[in-house]
Amino acid sequence: MNTMTTLCATGKTVGSFTGKTYDAYLWAYGNYKYEIEVKITKGFCDCEVMDTSYEEALKKFEAMCVNGEVSMAINS
Repeated sequence: MNTMTTLCATGKTVGSFTGKTYDAYLWAYGNYKYEIEVKITKGFCDCEVMDTSYEEALKKFEAMCVNGEVSMAINS
């Protein structure tokens, strides 16, 4: 199966235990499958995969980003 990955948005989130700021990404895999990825360290990330609409995935992503601020990908 050939899955195309598309970057939908980027943002910053704050760790609930550390209070540190981390880079966050919203990825689309097609067919209503999205992933929120938070880069914790160079070799470790926290990911959540969702089967939902783009609108719902973006809403969840915005809710976890600092002040709801996200940057949309160039081709969005």
